[in-house]
Formats: sequence, C-alpha cells, structure tokens
Amino acid sequence: MTTRRDFLATTMTAAAAFAAAPAARAAWLRAQVPGLRYGMVTYLWGRDLRLGALLAACAEAGLEAVELRTTHAHGVEPALDAAARRELRARIADTPVALAGLGSDERFDSPDRAKVEAAKARTRAFLELSADLGSTGVKVKPDSFHAGVERARTIAQIGAALGELGPFAADLGQEIRLEVHGTCADPRTIAEIVGIAAHPAVRVCWNSNREDTKGLGLEANFALLRPHFGGTMHVPVASNRDYPLVDLVALAERSGYAGFVLLETHDAAPDPFVPALVREREAFASMRRRALLPRPDAARPVTLAPHADDAEIIEVRADDTPFATVRLGRDQRVPVVHPLCAPHGASVVRGFPIAPGPRDETDHPHHRGLWFAHGDVDGADFWHSEDCRVEVRSHAIEGDTLRFEAEWLADGKAVARERRTMRFLASALAHRVEVDLELAPVGDELVLGDTKEGSLALRLAPELRVDGAHARGRLENAGGLRDAACWGRPSAWCLAEGPLDGRVVRVTMRDRAPDAARPVRWHARNYGLLAANVAGRRAFDGDGAFEVDGAEGQARRITREEPLRLAFEVRIDLPVQ
Repeated sequence: MTTRRDFLATTMTAAAAFAAAPAARAAWLRAQVPGLRYGMVTYLWGRDLRLGALLAACAEAGLEAVELRTTHAHGVEPALDAAARRELRARIADTPVALAGLGSDERFDSPDRAKVEAAKARTRAFLELSADLGSTGVKVKPDSFHAGVERARTIAQIGAALGELGPFAADLGQEIRLEVHGTCADPRTIAEIVGIAAHPAVRVCWNSNREDTKGLGLEANFALLRPHFGGTMHVPVASNRDYPLVDLVALAERSGYAGFVLLETHDAAPDPFVPALVREREAFASMRRRALLPRPDAARPVTLAPHADDAEIIEVRADDTPFATVRLGRDQRVPVVHPLCAPHGASVVRGFPIAPGPRDETDHPHHRGLWFAHGDVDGADFWHSEDCRVEVRSHAIEGDTLRFEAEWLADGKAVARERRTMRFLASALAHRVEVDLELAPVGDELVLGDTKEGSLALRLAPELRVDGAHARGRLENAGGLRDAACWGRPSAWCLAEGPLDGRVVRVTMRDRAPDAARPVRWHARNYGLLAANVAGRRAFDGDGAFEVDGAEGQARRITREEPLRLAFEVRIDLPVQ
C-alpha cells in the first residue's frame, strides 16, 4: 500500500508526468495512489453529446469513467438490441474511459402500486443492459414522501422494492446504486431504506446534497452510509463553495473508498468543454494529494494592532492572515467582534448590518457579529434599545490579549461597569477566543432579569443557519439535542456547524466556568442566532412564578461586592482532519 512518505518521495517524477497529456497525468495518479478514480455523470455536462464525441472528450480530458444517464443524446437505453449492445461494449472497451454505470430515473416511492411495479421492471431492464455493456451497476432513486402517506410506509415500500430487486442484480454481477436523492435525501432515511432492503447488491450512491451537512453533520452522515457505498459517488464542481468537497474527498480517501468519483453538474456545459473537464479533474487530483498529507495542528502566532485609521478598531491576525476585528468605537452600540474568521479565512458571522453580503437576511439589525448584552438590566433593554449603550472608556493590548473597561449607559446614565478580557489563540485547524467578563453595578445592586434576550451571542453566517434559502447548517448541544430542540435548554456548550467557503466549519460556544445552580441556557435559533444566556429560565420554560434568585426564575442580582463573573470560549474548528 502506498504510504504518505512514498507519495511525497515521488513528487519529482510527478513533475515530469504532470507535464504530459491529461490521460497520462490521470494514469500517473492512479498508479501512484490507488483508490479514488475520477469521471463524470452526463447530467448536465455531456447530455447533448453523441457517445463517440462524449467518450473522446472524456479521454482527452483524462477522465477515467463516465456514467451514462438515460434519455440523453448518447442513446444508451434498454431498447438496444443484442447486436447494438455488443457493438457499444466493444467501442467503450476500445477507449481508456470505463463505463462506471448507467443512470436510470427509476424510483419506488409512488403510492400507485402499478407505477412501482413498472419501475421495478424497467430497473431489471437497465440491469441487463449494464451487464451486457460490461458495466457494474445502475443508479436508481428512492425518491420522495407524499401527502397523506406515512413516512414509515414509504420508507418500507422503497426498501422492500429494492430488496426484491437485489437477487436479480446479484445474478447479473450488478449493483443497484440508490442515489441519495429527493425528499428522502436525509442520510438517516437512506440508511433505513438499505437496512430494510437487506441485500448486498443494494448499495448507496452518495450525491453531495445540502442534507449531508445537516442533522448528524458531514462526518457522521458519511460514516453512517460508508459501509453501504457502491461503485460510484456524485460530486459537484470544485468551484461550488457551498459544498465541502475538500472534506468529502478527504473522508473518502481516508476511508479506503476505491470507487468512481463522478462529476455531476447542475448548469449547462461550458464551451470549450474539454478544458473545463481538465480543470475539474486537476482540482480533484489536488484534493486527493492534500488528503494524503499529514495535517499537524501547529500553533500560529497571533497579533493585535489598532487599525491605521481608527485606534478603537483592533485588527487580530493569525500568522498574518485575518482572524477577527474588534470594534470598540461609538459607531457600535455595544462592543462587537466582526468579522470573526475560521482558520481558512471565511467569516462565521453574518455581514449585515456592518458589511452586508448578498446572502444576508436583514432581520434583527441588533445582531452584530459576536457581542455581549442583555435584554433586562434593572428594566433597561441593552439587547434591543438604541437608548442603551455600552461605551468603552479604556483599552489595552497585551500580546494576544485585549483588555477593556466600559460603562453600561441607560438613557445616558451609567448603571453598570464592565471589565472584559479577550484572548485570541490560533492553530492551523482552530481559532479560539477566550472571553472573561466582570459586570458590577454602579449603585449598590442591579438585577439581570429572566429574559430570553441575552447574553454572549453570535449571529451566524447564512450558510451556518439551520433554516433559510442558503442554510446548510445544524445546531447541537452537550446533551445531543439538535437544531430547534437546543433552544432554551441548559448545556455546557452549544455548537453550530456547516460548510463555509468549501470547508466544514464548527463554531462551539462553551461555558468555561459552569455553575450547576445556574446553568447557561441557550438562545439558539434555527435562523442563525447562537447565544449563551446567563439569566434566563422562566423565559424559556414558561413554568412557575417569577422570583429573583428563586427556584422558579433565573434572574440574577449582582452587587459591587459580588459582581457577575463569566468565562466563555468561542472555538472555530475545521473538524474534518
């Protein structure tokens, strides 16, 4: 087996080989690092090409395989007679491009039993055609749930249909490749279906959907379905930054998957076509090489410095790349960290309203980056109100640490004083912000009321949301609750995870000084808010009468002698190692 050391030792030979023709470059990679093989699905690129032109384009671009989809111009359909099948098999065998499989459009979800029986009959015909052409499998779809039909019934129906087809496929030496598709695309649903089918010829075709990063998350969803993978998986173009293709390739490579990785596009074929295929194949080869390299999580030096034009804007850099910007000036109602970046440079917080982006929703304009506030401070609303402000009076930079002192002003009158320390730490795979905060009243005491509106909060980038047009994310807490179920629940930590700029990013907010008597509750919303609430219980539970410091409420009375002291960590990881 080729090791990483062996692979690196061949890099000088690679330089010469990669200067050769595309097909030679692909052959070199396959010889050096057996495993993943790259090709394409004729949807939508290649759909209008006759078979000869299609095979020639794939060969010229150095692709190793093609999956031929039904109804497209190459005309490879079950209606072909025996002579035509023999001729096609010979033509394909004469090229360096393998036939990875056939892409049928058959599905088994319909409540109409006759339609399901017809789909099974057509699937058998496709399996026979695939065997005659020297291929190894046929792609099918699950596909969708229907109004008025129980989900469990549809899942059982799909699984039973596939289980019935399994022996027929096995007798032909074929796989039935269930594409992760439609409203059945949650990997947990696909796992249920193949479990019901319970036949080794029924396999899974990973399809690179938005659901992959939701629910359990990419790593767990991949691990769930990996034992069922067949000979093909579908991937998007490398430039699709909404899908973490780099991480998927790493998971496939490190799991020992040796099937065909097939490009499936959702836009029209570019002109010229072959150079575009070459770019995609070379990007894939780069991802493979990257997956084979060790990834030590080495520490990165962090520097803090005032912005050249504004001393109240502190720029934080990790190894001279952007990490964060702390905004202390009066143009912000409360101190804000915006942007806040993952190790690969993508900001995990929404741009709006400081630097609006094209995908941003414009709700809750008081949600800005990473901030600390509370909705009831002796009755004053520091969460929403423009009449309540936190004004920084002094700040100091000490190495990787920012310290500042601030006054909390309600209608211009100071009600509390804050001391905050923010330490910024970085490595190749993680950024961390440690927040230590002390809040004391100006008078003898004040009360932080029991409200959901607080306290240390992040407004997440659109892709990290659970719901929304661009949402690809998920929420999870220490108790294993997910998404909307995290809201208001006590937990030592809560995380948001999803793809940002082509990588899976995990943002975890953790209470570093948990108090069992007053556990942090999470104002965590599917629309992109992640907030650790230090004085909310009744607001979330709605059970019992409000009592300051009582069992029924979570309001907190603080005094100058016993100020509020909090310690949190915000950690931003690239979790796929």
